[in-house]
Amino acid sequence: MTLAEVMPIIDSLPRADKFELMRFILSKLSKDERLPSAAKKKDALWDIVGMADGEDAEVARNHDKHLYGAE
Repeated sequence: MTLAEVMPIIDSLPRADKFELMRFILSKLSKDERLPSAAKKKDALWDIVGMADGEDAEVARNHDKHLYGAE
């Protein structure tokens, strides 16, 4: 099945199901061992992964406010 064939099906899903589909796809991609570790090293974003730590879920929920001052 091609992406062009799948997109109408995805578009028809309820919003919650679309998010669940995204979680599923990201989970599969994160477990994909075909991605060479060198590919991660070339991406500058990998340099910031894991830099922050904390226990406050409020920061995650309100990240736009904290990053951009958006309400």
